[in-house]
Amino acid sequence: MAPSGSLLLIGTGLVGGSFALAVKEAGLFNRVVGVDRDANALAEALARGVVDETAALPTGDYEAACVAVPVGGVAEWVREAQRLAAVVFDVGSVKQSVIETLRPTPSCFVPCHPIAGGSGGGARAARADLFRGRPVVLTPTPATDADAVETVRGYWQAVGGRVLVEDAAAHDERFALLSHLPHLVAFAFVELAARREELDDIGAGFRDFTRIAGADADVWTDILRANANPVEKRLNDLIDNLRSFAAALGDDRESLRTRIANAAEHRRGLGAAGPP
Repeated sequence: MAPSGSLLLIGTGLVGGSFALAVKEAGLFNRVVGVDRDANALAEALARGVVDETAALPTGDYEAACVAVPVGGVAEWVREAQRLAAVVFDVGSVKQSVIETLRPTPSCFVPCHPIAGGSGGGARAARADLFRGRPVVLTPTPATDADAVETVRGYWQAVGGRVLVEDAAAHDERFALLSHLPHLVAFAFVELAARREELDDIGAGFRDFTRIAGADADVWTDILRANANPVEKRLNDLIDNLRSFAAALGDDRESLRTRIANAAEHRRGLGAAGPP
């Protein structure tokens, strides 16, 4: 595919940087211009070839703009980018709060959530294959232009993503359980453990369970606040289930074993099914 225009990349972290590398590899754009409020991040993105040019504030005309900033800043940047780009899309994991903040939603804006990430952060961790085989959820609104949706769908398919379309509210409810609640639980558990124990003698189980607690604090503060109601609902469900497990500790061995075995079977099934 011959490159046909310029991409404005707003936010040069892992996901935005990986998208830039992926579209460069796929030959979708003839240049990528990076914008980031962190001057060091912007310099790193330029040095690593994630972007071709940098700008303190975006100007000019672009084929597309990818907004890859923490959720709390997405709406602000979409308003800015819609003046400059034919199509604008984001990569945040919460959709409904952004859409509500933007109302009326610009027709050129396609809300997106690529289900991909990694243990590192910033342009240094960006890689062109991050989205290969990974789901990418699009949550267009009734105001979203159909041609914009198809254009953005094509970008994600070109970099290897499996595109799904979903209602924004349903997406946020689902990811409150699949992603946001697990992070909240990991943060709370590590906080509890650090308060009560020395953490220099831990095993693989602790490390596996708490890996996501090492996530970016700014990113996850915004996510949890933006999706607070669905997360709180799921958290209350989890608290009820934990209380039920606590009560089961005093029950007969077989009833507790059955619940553990059922959970283990469900987890093995998730592994076989692959990503959502």
